[in-house]
Amino acid sequence: MKKITFLAIFCLFLINDVFSITLEEAIKRGLEVSYPLKQQKEIVKSFEYQYTSSIDPYLPKANMQSGYTRYLYGSPSQTRTSGIDSIENDVYSATGSLSLRIFDGGLRSAKRKGAESSLEREKEKIESVKTDVIYSIKTAFFTALGKKMIVEKKKEAYEITKKIVDLTKAKYDVGVAKKSDILQAEVRLTSARIELFESEKEFEKALEDLNSLLLFKPDENLIVEGDLSVPTQQGNLDSLTDRALKTRPDVNYQLKEIERLNMVYNEKKSEWYPKIDVELQQSRIDKSFAPKNRQDTFGLTLTYSIFDGVGRYYNLKASASELSAAKFRLEEIKRTVKLEIAKAYKDFEKSLENTRLYRELLKEAETNFEQAYGEYKVGKGDILSLLQSEKDLSKAKENLVTSLYQLNNAMAYLEKVAYITGY
Repeated sequence: MKKITFLAIFCLFLINDVFSITLEEAIKRGLEVSYPLKQQKEIVKSFEYQYTSSIDPYLPKANMQSGYTRYLYGSPSQTRTSGIDSIENDVYSATGSLSLRIFDGGLRSAKRKGAESSLEREKEKIESVKTDVIYSIKTAFFTALGKKMIVEKKKEAYEITKKIVDLTKAKYDVGVAKKSDILQAEVRLTSARIELFESEKEFEKALEDLNSLLLFKPDENLIVEGDLSVPTQQGNLDSLTDRALKTRPDVNYQLKEIERLNMVYNEKKSEWYPKIDVELQQSRIDKSFAPKNRQDTFGLTLTYSIFDGVGRYYNLKASASELSAAKFRLEEIKRTVKLEIAKAYKDFEKSLENTRLYRELLKEAETNFEQAYGEYKVGKGDILSLLQSEKDLSKAKENLVTSLYQLNNAMAYLEKVAYITGY
């Protein structure tokens, strides 16, 4: 019989892939397969390429141009090429130039620093997405683990109720219990079976949430492993708030955005300065396909727009207003951070106290059931009191497990808003 059971279990493992996973393994896999995280990493790559390309304005520009002109209605009046008169209908030209901008009022520097700030900003967003992914996996894992433990408690309740039914039938057989006592016990047994079935379905739904986050296939059976222990407090409210204001990705993201907008302001300001370019050029114009008449020139050009409308002024004002708005946005983010941590901290304290109280309630329910069961067993108690004490015990066990996974979820949220992560 043992060999048959072993073979049946072995065949089950062959038919369906079964994965036992801990919290650390779930987080590791989640970070590897997360689509939002992969998406943000690709966005960071895009900004890295943009930052690399921002070096171009500092580099010299080399250009080459060649052309052919044919005068269809006779020769031109006279084309002078390097001191030689030509009355040919065909003219070939070739020009090569090397130019470099040596002053632009800070435009190039502002664009490059702005690109760098944009890159750093998107890197901070990676950390923000990563924090969200870890939080989602933690809450899904703790909920699934809690639902799994509730199923175990419901099985215990079912077995205890079944034991009560058997005891009541035995007492009925010897004439010390009524038929109605058996019916009442069987009603409770059916109710316990229904509760067990419902808890199993709730566990399956919780597993689906975790399964979806970890991208397991539908035919892969996931088993969560671990204990729902009471987490340790990470620090007081002030220390958590100070830490978050210095390290949270959304705060740093906004700081980088302010840096970027500062550079945008400098870009607009550079339009009020002249532009200075140097250029070395060689030109060839002749009647042959490979022109030989050569002319070398060197140029220093200073360009300044005296009047081009009111755009420069109002673009600068608009950029300044956008920068001010970003600074106000930073203060609003900091206010929200403080509020989130304060509320998360209070929720954690409430969950911690609930766990303590439910643990005490469970002890009282266990004592009450043991007393009621003992009295009923020797014929002193009644079936209704026993069934009610068993029901209270079952509920107390469920409430304690629920409070434990909610406590761990509350800690996971506190770690998220305070940006406490070891991954």
